[in-house]
Amino acid sequence: MDFPQPEPVHIHSLEHELWQRLQSDLVHALQRRNLAHIASPCILVLHDLIDSALNAMHHRVFRQIVESDFGLNRGTNDDYPEELYKTEIKEHGSENIARYCKQNGWQIGVSFPDRDNELIRLEAPVAWDSSACSTARLIDALGYRLEVESLANVPNGQRLILMTQPDLKTVVRSPELLGDMAQAASLSGIFNRLSYGLIQFSGNGELVTASPSMLALLQLNVRATALNALKVAIPLNFYNDIIWGAALSEENGIFENYRIRVKLTGTDNAFILFNVSGFRDEHAIIHSLWQAVSQDEGGALLSEGSMLSEVRIHNITRSYVPQLVEEKARDAIRLGKNKLTNEVRNVAVLFCDIDGFTSYVETNASSESIIDTLNLILLRVASCVKRNHGSIDKFMGDCMMALFDRPDDALLAACDMQGHAEDINTLRLRAGQKTLQLRIGVHWGEVVIGNVGTVERLDWTAIGDVVNTASRIEKNCHPGAILISETIRNAVPPAEAHRFAFGDTFHLQVKGKGEELAVCQVTQAVERSATSRH
Repeated sequence: MDFPQPEPVHIHSLEHELWQRLQSDLVHALQRRNLAHIASPCILVLHDLIDSALNAMHHRVFRQIVESDFGLNRGTNDDYPEELYKTEIKEHGSENIARYCKQNGWQIGVSFPDRDNELIRLEAPVAWDSSACSTARLIDALGYRLEVESLANVPNGQRLILMTQPDLKTVVRSPELLGDMAQAASLSGIFNRLSYGLIQFSGNGELVTASPSMLALLQLNVRATALNALKVAIPLNFYNDIIWGAALSEENGIFENYRIRVKLTGTDNAFILFNVSGFRDEHAIIHSLWQAVSQDEGGALLSEGSMLSEVRIHNITRSYVPQLVEEKARDAIRLGKNKLTNEVRNVAVLFCDIDGFTSYVETNASSESIIDTLNLILLRVASCVKRNHGSIDKFMGDCMMALFDRPDDALLAACDMQGHAEDINTLRLRAGQKTLQLRIGVHWGEVVIGNVGTVERLDWTAIGDVVNTASRIEKNCHPGAILISETIRNAVPPAEAHRFAFGDTFHLQVKGKGEELAVCQVTQAVERSATSRH
């Protein structure tokens, strides 16, 4: 497939919509070169290059602001402006600096040249150390290289080009089984390079032997007298769970992936979390392999116990975690981050409510399962969201809130929901049951998607006026209808507008709005295929 050459993208901060476009442009550039199979690592490289360039530009711009506003000259100690910069980013993110960049012509240019040996071209008004990029080794592993040039018409400006190396020859080898000697050598290398520890215990819990590497992991002196300190450091629950538990009860005395936190001797609150596997031999000696996973203060960052149990717990709880959170968490890990950061982006916010469900529960609790009825309807509603590329933000009793990146996807999902509601109500009428209708309200605009709550209970959710307005539109919707704002109607791409039939515009006075809100009803213009309802 031929893809058009994309126009260069100029960015001041890595906003959601821009990042989506850049990813798409990169994938097309890779497809032109028959390299689509390495899109995932290339996306990581692109994000890293842009992020480091933006960080360098934002640093330079912030220093310029500090110098002009506070009279600090270039000879001033760097600590003060750097601390100010960190405070600004912590409290406001890059939003204020990005706005200044946009107003004053500071920008990063990103393009994907249609040349065989140039994949990404990035131009910045500042110089920065591109070798410090966190994906430098990944770039090398992919067979690429970075070339840096000065921009002739921009003082201190840099052009960075990610080059492919067509002359790089890939050695193709046929896989083969590992022999005993090679296997032993490989295992020995793994043990030494990764600093694993070995401990042997007797059946009654006495420490028999330990490797010097185990003592070193716990920062103990590598000598025999330190073995008593090692014995004292291992918590009692390890003996209960493994020595007198899994090693006796599990088949062949094998235990795997048990996590235990061990306190570092001589510290007040420092721990190392270990992953432990091993077996019980025919002489009742327990052989255990200890791998250090993490070191933390306070001992409560990662949970202890069997990882299999943790997997089972995750399988139970994952349905309670919003899909948007799980997707974003995976993206964050791939990009080397350890938390979800706030996003400012344009989305369609959809609220769907079952009309009169509270009173229905009061009068029908004895005749049918209310939970089953609610779940039946919400299952259909949720499938409409997923099928139309949306994500469920939350369920609130008999109400659901969903987010969509495209306005037309939100309207298609809403029409789909009402179509399923008709199917359900047809069956309920045949069964002599009361019909249950949906009210749906949709709005479009800029929201903040971020962390709301406390450390003990956080939601990563959309907040802002657009969310509140969408909720109020839904409250003013007639049962069985879809009410949308004029804003989202105007946001539907012209090429997609023919798929919908929009009603006449009228105005609502809603709480929190000084001016009346322009809204209209919408239905799907073409008859939906019955096979799409499942």
